[in-house]
Amino acid sequence: MSEKPNYFVRILIVGFVVALVSMVFVSFSFADTKYQITAGIITVVGFIVILILSESFNNLSLGKILSLSREVQKKEDEKVQVKTENKELRQELFKIVSNIQQSQVNNTYNAPSDEWLKLLGVVKAQEPEKEEDQEEQKEVQRAMSYMAEREKSREESRQRMKQRRTAEYVGISKYAANLSIPDTEIITGAEFSQAFDEIDPIMNRRIVFDGYIKGEHQERFIDVRPKNLVSPMYYDRLYVMLNKIHLYRKAKGISAELVLIILDIEGESEDRPWRSERFYEYFQSAISNKLLKIESIKISAKDIESFDSNDQQSLL
Repeated sequence: MSEKPNYFVRILIVGFVVALVSMVFVSFSFADTKYQITAGIITVVGFIVILILSESFNNLSLGKILSLSREVQKKEDEKVQVKTENKELRQELFKIVSNIQQSQVNNTYNAPSDEWLKLLGVVKAQEPEKEEDQEEQKEVQRAMSYMAEREKSREESRQRMKQRRTAEYVGISKYAANLSIPDTEIITGAEFSQAFDEIDPIMNRRIVFDGYIKGEHQERFIDVRPKNLVSPMYYDRLYVMLNKIHLYRKAKGISAELVLIILDIEGESEDRPWRSERFYEYFQSAISNKLLKIESIKISAKDIESFDSNDQQSLL
């Protein structure tokens, strides 16, 4: 709180200032040399200024530069109050942090209470909820359905491969029957001997043909392909086969050709239809040079069943 002003002292100061002003006025106006500012007048005026300013400011200092500072007592009181509150808050915060740390230490190192140890044990599990049982049953059913579908897909794939293999045997047999060639003269799974490696200057890739028929004036290498499997990826393999047969017949000076048997199997879906126009366009040179011959043979489900029932795999 600000101090109560002393009016008596102020009245004395005012009277003293009035006296000094009067002295300055008389000295300035009625001296022998009028209207002359002397050192004494300047000194008295300085005292007057100091007295006046002392009432307006708490501190007054005279140095190289005249500096005046006035402190507002109200602001000082507010600062003191804020400092006090901050000090109290820091003390309270320190107490809270200390209590938390002490509690953590006690929870870490203190042993469990006897009451808690009595509650610790093993009890019978509660019966699962019906919704949980139903969800587990659904998961089991989905897993079983997935396994069944996967096994079904594998079984269908095995049956399809078996059917295609049987269709290949039937296709070779029909082709040989059209040429009146006995089945005993057909070699299945034929390949070139190792001596052929010296002929091919590019690649020593092993090629196995589905069949081979050797005649007096003509050698036929047979490759069987279902119609829906004649894709651009197969063109590369076919090119390698044609190149090897071309080198073979040039080296031996004989007539040799590749017979590509295209199978139209009943029941086979044509997800990838055979684009015969593009195929003939690509391999027209091989057909014109009598290096490639294409035969299309239809295989019915009855032909496959008849082949399986008569066990005719032994003929090939």
